[in-house]
Amino acid sequence: MLRVIGTFIAVILIIYLSYIASKYIGRGLSKSSSSRYMRLVDQVTLGQDRHVAIVQVGGKYMLVGVTASQICFLSELQDNELYPLSPDDTEEGTRTQDFKAILEKLNGFGKRGGKE
Repeated sequence: MLRVIGTFIAVILIIYLSYIASKYIGRGLSKSSSSRYMRLVDQVTLGQDRHVAIVQVGGKYMLVGVTASQICFLSELQDNELYPLSPDDTEEGTRTQDFKAILEKLNGFGKRGGKE
């Protein structure tokens, strides 16, 4: 019985440490991709390994298509063509959930008998 409790505590500890590590790794990746002359303004995923991105190089904005095998220049955008979308304009299903929200949802799944 003591061995089962120890295993349970070890699993909980591993999950918690994975959550903490993923937070710090995620922050580190965004800081390490800084550049002095260009930056990624925004991107939208269109499918697996496919997305469209707006890249700022100097004072110019470029729309590029990115796949696993190539990057294609699509268009040059003017500053007045960029309109920020409000959070209400985005689709509800495209928002990504963080690790904590997923764990809370799974935790509630067992307590309520599988019903939401």
